[in-house]
Amino acid sequence: MIGKVLLALLILLGAGLYFPESREVLVERSRPLLNPGYRWMTSQQMERILLDLENHEGTRGELPSGLGEFDDWLDQRYPQESSREDAWGTRYRLEVGMDEFRVISAGPDGEFGTESDLVRRRARATGAGFP
Repeated sequence: MIGKVLLALLILLGAGLYFPESREVLVERSRPLLNPGYRWMTSQQMERILLDLENHEGTRGELPSGLGEFDDWLDQRYPQESSREDAWGTRYRLEVGMDEFRVISAGPDGEFGTESDLVRRRARATGAGFP
């Protein structure tokens, strides 16, 4: 019985996602349920970017500086656009300090500098960063 109910729900969901008008409503209403998964996926992706940045700094002695240079680095390193963006579709940012660097996601609201931002940090290998 439970299998039939689940199958019926999946068919209804599929039908709802098929039509653009209902798809938009379904996605918007399910967003709070999806955010924890999106946060986890984004955190995993940010950790991978941090590791690649550590390797980059270790081999080249420097990190990409400025938004344009980091964007170029992301474009070269990750050919798939989805690998350069968080789960909500916003490109990652890099902040480089004297002792650490940070990869930042704008989070669910898509705006940087708010409480929804996700930030992952790493200590600098060289200790020579930008103020």
